[in-house]
Amino acid sequence: MAVAKRFLITGLLSLSGAGGSMLFPASLLGAEDRPANSPWDTDCLIQQMEHADDSTNVQTLRERCRKTDTQTSDAETRSPASETPVARPEDTKLGQRLAEEDRQKHDQFSVLSHRPNYLMVGAYNFSGTSDKAGLVNDAEQLDDLEVEIQLSLKVALGEDLLGLNDHLYVGYTNRSFWQAYNQDMSSPFRETNHEPEIWIGFENRWDILGWRNRMIDVGLSHHSNGRSDPYSRSWNRVYLRAVFEKENSTIAIKPWLRLPERTAQDDNPDITHYMGHSQFRFVTNQDDHQLSVMARNNFRFDGDKNKGAVELGYSYPIHRNVNAYVKWFYGYGETLIDYNVRNNRLSFGIQLGGWL
Repeated sequence: MAVAKRFLITGLLSLSGAGGSMLFPASLLGAEDRPANSPWDTDCLIQQMEHADDSTNVQTLRERCRKTDTQTSDAETRSPASETPVARPEDTKLGQRLAEEDRQKHDQFSVLSHRPNYLMVGAYNFSGTSDKAGLVNDAEQLDDLEVEIQLSLKVALGEDLLGLNDHLYVGYTNRSFWQAYNQDMSSPFRETNHEPEIWIGFENRWDILGWRNRMIDVGLSHHSNGRSDPYSRSWNRVYLRAVFEKENSTIAIKPWLRLPERTAQDDNPDITHYMGHSQFRFVTNQDDHQLSVMARNNFRFDGDKNKGAVELGYSYPIHRNVNAYVKWFYGYGETLIDYNVRNNRLSFGIQLGGWL
């Protein structure tokens, strides 16, 4: 039944017009001979036919499920008599996410997840919450227990603009710390950080020491808290991000260079001393258990000048794409307003999607 379904769908899509009208049943026209050389991913077509909206036309399904050159080459060279399946890049967790993003970005109404989106209903700072934001008046104090929210989205603007299998994106990340349980202060938002980005990514298949480099991104980031002096914090960076995968684990190495500002307009001239010049992230997914590790360091080891941060995260699916999520952050730069204050925060809540 599954094989017949593959032949039928591939044949119908091959014979249909761009508007999506089905002309003849595939079984009447020898469609059994067509799937082997089909330019579309048959598994993707089956999934899209079962779940797509009624208004989705065939051309849209074709674009979502068109094979890459690598997939087509693999299909042509694979022996029909071989009983051992050939591993594809899409078999890894990172490959599955990239393939799904590639299908979705052709939809004109599609907005993709960038970094994980989450709502941490309990975020407790064991180091105490600092009042760098200037919120506290007489007889008031900030709670050490907050709600932490992150919303992170991206949109694809174009692909293969340079002829190098490249993809152009814009993204935006909003991260807020809300004194939701502080009724005495009317539950204010203590800090909100904004980070718009634009970057171009290049897909690769380079193997290095057992790890495969899947992406290299080059981007520009603006990071600020949107406030005026004396509480304004902001900086601009150009960065390079290299992403490697091995089975269901991923490593991302992200060095950056801060763009210089005039001294009179620099809200935080020493921010790289606390945030460093690069970031390392490791993510692994084992039986739906996802563990992430983030580390930053300024690599200055003379006296007490060494600054940095580490973040551990763990998530597990509880309903569809909703995960239970726990994370621990220790170090500097958790928020811009107190980038030079060491925090020790344990948070728990829910996460939509994840890194993989």
